[in-house]
Amino acid sequence: MHQFIKVFLEIILWRRGPQDLPASRFLVWVTLAAYLMVSVAQLALLNEPAATWLFFLVVDPLLLMSMVWLVLKLYGRSARYNQTISAVLGCSALLGLLVYLPLHMVLIGNLSESNSGAAQLAALFEVTVFVLVTGRIIERATDSSMFTGVAVALTYFIVSISLFGLLSTSGG
Repeated sequence: MHQFIKVFLEIILWRRGPQDLPASRFLVWVTLAAYLMVSVAQLALLNEPAATWLFFLVVDPLLLMSMVWLVLKLYGRSARYNQTISAVLGCSALLGLLVYLPLHMVLIGNLSESNSGAAQLAALFEVTVFVLVTGRIIERATDSSMFTGVAVALTYFIVSISLFGLLSTSGG
């Protein structure tokens, strides 16, 4: 397990890519479980309502996994799905554990308002890091450009947030 964490860290730092992971369905399940566990910790820390939990533990991972599959299919790289989605989920979980959770804990401890400038700046930082890391993974998996990878990551993010907004306003 330590070896996989090291590979995920090196992917985050742009030293390696998804091709450095095994094309293992088991690794997909392990990284999905890690992604979900980190999401649970973030949702609990932020004291989110049940509908938000449902969205970020079911809809969001399905959207992310589907979008990666679709992009790889469009680029004729379907065989790289297990490696690519493992890289995206594993790196997201590691970033969540090492960066996002500690950042949220500091902000929650120091701020009473989630809409503060510091909280918004932290959110922008988190999105930027996610888009750059995921974009780089997509770039490597599709043999395309960084522009393409970032465009795919941003599209996923915008669709996810839009769906969340639609579901939040229609449910409440």
